[in-house]
Amino acid sequence: MMFTACWTSYACRLQMPILVVPMILEAPVNYTNGGACVFDESRRRRDIITNPLDPTSYLEQYVLDLVQEKRDRNLLYSLERRQAEPIVTRPPDAPFAFFSGLPFDWTPTIRGQLLASYSYGNMPGNLIGGWLSMRYGPRSAILWTSILAALVSLISPFLAQCHWGLLLFSRIIIGVTGGITFPACHTMVAKWSHPNERSRMIWSLLGGTFGTILTYPMIAGIAESMNWESGWYIPSLLMLMWTVVWALIAYDSPVEHPGISVEEKDYILNGQAGIVRTEKPRWKQTPLLQILLSVPFLSLIILHFGNLFLLFFYQNSLMLYLTKALGFQLTKGGAAAGAPWGGRMLFGFFFSWAGDTIKRKKIISITLLRKLATIFSHFIPGIFLILVGYVGCDFVLANIFLFFALGFNGAALISNLSNNQDLAPNFAGFLYGIMNTIGTTSGMIIPPIVEEIAGKFGNPIHRWQTLFWIGAAVSIGSMIVFLFGGSGNIQKWNELLPLENPKENVEAGQTKMEPIGGTART
Repeated sequence: MMFTACWTSYACRLQMPILVVPMILEAPVNYTNGGACVFDESRRRRDIITNPLDPTSYLEQYVLDLVQEKRDRNLLYSLERRQAEPIVTRPPDAPFAFFSGLPFDWTPTIRGQLLASYSYGNMPGNLIGGWLSMRYGPRSAILWTSILAALVSLISPFLAQCHWGLLLFSRIIIGVTGGITFPACHTMVAKWSHPNERSRMIWSLLGGTFGTILTYPMIAGIAESMNWESGWYIPSLLMLMWTVVWALIAYDSPVEHPGISVEEKDYILNGQAGIVRTEKPRWKQTPLLQILLSVPFLSLIILHFGNLFLLFFYQNSLMLYLTKALGFQLTKGGAAAGAPWGGRMLFGFFFSWAGDTIKRKKIISITLLRKLATIFSHFIPGIFLILVGYVGCDFVLANIFLFFALGFNGAALISNLSNNQDLAPNFAGFLYGIMNTIGTTSGMIIPPIVEEIAGKFGNPIHRWQTLFWIGAAVSIGSMIVFLFGGSGNIQKWNELLPLENPKENVEAGQTKMEPIGGTART
C-alpha cells in the first residue's frame, strides 16, 4: 500500500510537467520524430564511407539516400504545412468547456512558474507531513490529503480556464498534499520493518518511480489522442478509487493491524526492541534543537538536497528537453522520459537487497555503507548527466545515458533515503519531513533556471549542456559534504523526552519505571 500511495502521489505531481506541453502554445519547432535532428541524422547517414572492395555497398548506400531524401521531403512538407496553419488558442472570454483541447497563450515565464508551483507547496507540506504522521499516524495523513489532491486535480482544467493564477494556486495545494505522503511513508517504514529488512521496505517508496514510468506515457498519450483536459480528469478519478482501498487496508503499525499473525508481529517488534517505540511521540517529546544542531543530520539534509535536485531536474525539465530540444513527439517523449525511471526502480531493488545483506552480515559499518552508496547515487548520475548534453541528436545514446544516470540513482535507497532511519527511527518521518522541506526548494528554482538559460532561446541543445553541468555539480557537491559529515549511527536524541506531567507520561505509554530508550514496562 505504501508503494501505491507513492505511485498515486507522483501521478498528481507529474500532471503539470507533462500537460504543460499541450496546454501552452509554442511555435512548432523541432516537432515530429526529430525536427532539425532528423536532418542532422540525414547528413550523418550520407557520410557513411562505402567499401571500395564491396560493390554492393554502393547500392546499399544509394538506396539509403533515396529513402532518406524522401523522408526529408515528407518531413519538410509536414513542417511547412504546420507552420502555415492558423494558430488557434483559447480566447480569454471563451465559455467554460470540459474538452475544448485548445492551448493557452501563456508566456515562458508563466510556464516556469506553473512548473515550480508544486514545490512552493511541497516544501512546507513535508514539514507538516512529518509532524502529522508522527502525531496522528500515517494512515489518516495520507488518506485525507490524497482525497484533497484528487479533487483539486479534477477541477484543474476549470481553474486554468478562469486564470493561470488559480491553476498555480491549485498546484501549491497539491504540492502540500504530496509533501505529506513521503514523511508519512517513512513513519510507516519505521513502524513496520525489521531493522535488517529496512532498505527493502524503503524500496516500496519507489512506487513514485513506478508511477513515473506509467504516468509519463499514459498522460502524454491521453493528451495527444484525446485532449489535455482528459489528462487531468482520468488520473484524478483513478486516485479517488484508490483512496477507498487505502482506507480499508492500510494500518499504522503491526500492533494496530487486526489481521496480522502473532508470529509476524513478534518478529517485527522483537527486532525493533530498544530502537523503535510503539507509541506516537508528542511534540513536547521531540528534541528539535538537538536535531537541528546535529552535524550528521545537517550533512544528510545537504545530501538529500543534491538527490532531489537531480530528481526534480528530470521531473520538471526532461519532457521539455526531449520534445523541444531533441524533437520527440509528445507520446514518444513521454515514453522516453519514463524509461530512465524504470532503470531507477530496477537498480533500486538490487541496491536495497545488497544494502540489507551487507548490514545483516556486518561486512562493513553502516556509516561506511551509506558513504560508499553515495558514489552510485550521486557521483555516477552526475557524470552521466554531463554526457547527455554532448550526444546531440543521437536519440539512442541520449536515452542510454539518461537511463543510467537515473538508474544508478536507485542507490539513494541505501544512502540518503535510509540514513534518517539510522539516525533516529523514532523520529524517522519527522526527520524526512525536514529533509524534504529543504530539499524540495530545488524544485522551486529549477524551472525558472531552465526557462532563463534555455527556454527563452528556443531550447537549443548547447544551452541545455549548461543546465546538465549545473545539475551534476549540485549532485556531486552534496555527496562530498556527506562524506565528511555523515554518519550511520543511532543518535542519542533518538530517545523520547519524558513528559513533565506524570499523567501525560502514562497516556503516552511511558511510566517512571520504563527506560526512555528501552522497552521494559511495569
